[in-house]
Amino acid sequence: MSYDLFLAWRGLRARPVSTIITLVIIALAIALPITVLTLGDGARQGIIRASDPFGVLVVGAKGSGQQLVLSTILLQGAPVGNMRTSVFESLQADPRAALVVPLALGDNVGGARIVGTSDALLQLRPTVNEPPAFRIASGAFFAADYQAVLGAGAAQSLGLGIGDQFAAAHGVERGLDDDVHETPYTVVGIFDETQSPYDDAVFVSVSSVWKAHEAEGADPGLSALALVPVAASDQLTAALVKPVGFIEANQLWQTFAAGTEAQAAFPGQELGALFDLLAQGERILTIVGYLVLVIAGLTVFLSLYSAIAARQGAIALMRSLGADRLTIFRVVILEALLITLIGALVGRVTGYGASVAIASILSTGSSIPIPIRFLPSLEPLLWLLPIGLGLLAGIIPAVQAYRVDVIEKLFPA
Repeated sequence: MSYDLFLAWRGLRARPVSTIITLVIIALAIALPITVLTLGDGARQGIIRASDPFGVLVVGAKGSGQQLVLSTILLQGAPVGNMRTSVFESLQADPRAALVVPLALGDNVGGARIVGTSDALLQLRPTVNEPPAFRIASGAFFAADYQAVLGAGAAQSLGLGIGDQFAAAHGVERGLDDDVHETPYTVVGIFDETQSPYDDAVFVSVSSVWKAHEAEGADPGLSALALVPVAASDQLTAALVKPVGFIEANQLWQTFAAGTEAQAAFPGQELGALFDLLAQGERILTIVGYLVLVIAGLTVFLSLYSAIAARQGAIALMRSLGADRLTIFRVVILEALLITLIGALVGRVTGYGASVAIASILSTGSSIPIPIRFLPSLEPLLWLLPIGLGLLAGIIPAVQAYRVDVIEKLFPA
């Protein structure tokens, strides 16, 4: 068998261009599904991890529930709108709510979103038995208006430290350099890393956000219910609600579903719809990967078929020197298996390497961590497919080599 492997390897080395092209096609066919599936898995894990520290319910203005969750939990996209503070106050007084955290969005500094909130934020935790999600790494939590606490990522990207000052700009995204509020904020603390998009946020008091907009006579905005002006101090973007229990969570959701003041959304339910979209894209790209794998199999077949046609004289000589038909048959099959297995190995390295690189770029752009994990459930399929492909692609060329007529090739008429 070792001698058969040696002959198969020599056969592949004898046609380097064909071998390399075939290897590349096989590697890409394996790398594509690995990249797609690992990135999809990483996106799911990252979104789940990013939403872990927050409330079971998100309450905000009427509109798209998914947009409400994305803009408040993942800080992606524009907020749905504003709700009246009376909704927040009623939630605070509601015995079904164990914790209510206000959120006031609408400003940014250097592209980092400014989140108006309260010290209730410090009580958020993934589960009852886990430590709080937001912990001060240095300095202190804000105790007065126009004081700010930076997320770990925001402190690094903005280059700000405790005692530094900055001016907030209008809008949740970076805008015009001169479109800023007059009163500066002072950094008093920096949060420890949370592994969520809130690492890239800046936290201030809700009243600071209200004062920044009312002091300049800015457009007070419109209520979500009617086209009438509403003062900034009578508006909040959303509230994160930690219900007392599962039953209370459903009761609160039903209350807002039947009302007209605001809406309540379960992050898990809304993110599940997002996962369904991811799954559809994964299925399409995985099918494309299988089609590429079929093309790779045809490439292996054509490469071997052409090689056998060109080497019939050499095969006849091997037969005359004592090699039997089964040896020739095995060598050709081994050539096909070698090239597909090497391609599968290169494809794994390429696939996981591309996943890590793409995840790093996406995480930087979206502030959502995308962990890349080894997926052992894929391994049986991604090894069996190349083996089966090699056997199928090699069987006809092997039979062709098996049937070479020694007399006819060595002593042509």
